[in-house]
Amino acid sequence: MPSLLAYASRRLAGFSLALGALVLAAGPAPAAVTIHCLDVGQGDASLIVSSSGKTLLFDGGDNYKGTNVVVPYLNALGIGQLNYIVASHYHADHLGGIDEVWNAKGPVLDAVYDRGWSYTTATYTTYATLVAAKRITLTDLQVIDLGDGVTATVVALNGNGLLAPPFTDGANDENDFCVGLHVQSGDFDFFQAGDLSGITDSYYNNIEISVGPRLGDIEVYRVSHHGSYSASNATFLATVQPEVAIISVGNNSYGHPAQITLDRLAFAGAFVYQTEPGDGGTLPANQLTVVNGHIVIASDGYGDYTVNGQAWAMDEPDLTPVPLADPFILAGNAPNPFNPLTSIRFSTFRGGAVRLTVYDLAGRSVGERQATVEPGEATLAWDARGADGRPLPSGTYLYRVITTDGTGAGRMTLVR
Repeated sequence: MPSLLAYASRRLAGFSLALGALVLAAGPAPAAVTIHCLDVGQGDASLIVSSSGKTLLFDGGDNYKGTNVVVPYLNALGIGQLNYIVASHYHADHLGGIDEVWNAKGPVLDAVYDRGWSYTTATYTTYATLVAAKRITLTDLQVIDLGDGVTATVVALNGNGLLAPPFTDGANDENDFCVGLHVQSGDFDFFQAGDLSGITDSYYNNIEISVGPRLGDIEVYRVSHHGSYSASNATFLATVQPEVAIISVGNNSYGHPAQITLDRLAFAGAFVYQTEPGDGGTLPANQLTVVNGHIVIASDGYGDYTVNGQAWAMDEPDLTPVPLADPFILAGNAPNPFNPLTSIRFSTFRGGAVRLTVYDLAGRSVGERQATVEPGEATLAWDARGADGRPLPSGTYLYRVITTDGTGAGRMTLVR
């Protein structure tokens, strides 16, 4: 297992080689690494291609996305068998397409890596049975060598020591166990970690707190959990300071990408690219581009890198202090679905007046609550009654929470 010192030494060595290349190169150098963030809708799949020709597929999208998206994309690039596949975790929207890629392209040349342990879904069972002969459990800080100086280092795995085994479904949320890869080429840094958790609440644990110091300043962040409120906390972003953030998202009922997450990314100075619009928040055009398709990042390891052909300069970390906590966080409602009572959970830095407004899917206000809360965590209860006090029918409702420190919105389902 590589030590942290060895990991740091590789980063310095890569930087030294990049400087040498800068002196010797005559004109623009070809891309040493190309990262394809595939548009698989509400899921994740990315393809890393080194100039050596070695390939790594990180996740495969949901069921049928392997056949309908990933395999045709590989074919268009002229890629046959892959060298590596890495599964970030065992949720279907990340794992489901891997068996389809395997069946179409044949077994990988080298290895299928994942976090080990097991999961109790049909999608997982199909995957585990199919790749068994090539399946290898990752280890902390393991380095996958893609050739030509391109590496992928494991910087998150089964909670990074913050969680106790067993690492199986039921003990913790599966997102807590996600694999995180730090992809490096010279001085270019890219990070992706599936649905890695960044908050501690009744569902998740803050695993990001252990990952940020391992990464340091990076160029591109493949945003965890499709831009959910549960990832990309302010402390993590202040540590890694990405110039570019990539969100893989599709039509969804979760409110992805969450407005609070987009705001955090913008505040941290990251320009956001989305594969699709999603069903959550948005940012001004000078902070976000919805591509409506695949997003391709290319870097020679030392000069400008490109995102869908747009040039971005690598730079040193911005040491301007930023807040280490969000002034407002909306953590959703629980239980959900519910009958007849649910609690909307949030936290504010200053406390004060809060207003909750509930809407039906036609946008009509059907209920409102007002309260005054103390700084910190708080809840507002809703009893599924309309403005006239009568019980509302089953269905999906939207809600908006307005505080002195920020505003958030979400969805909830009433089942009578």
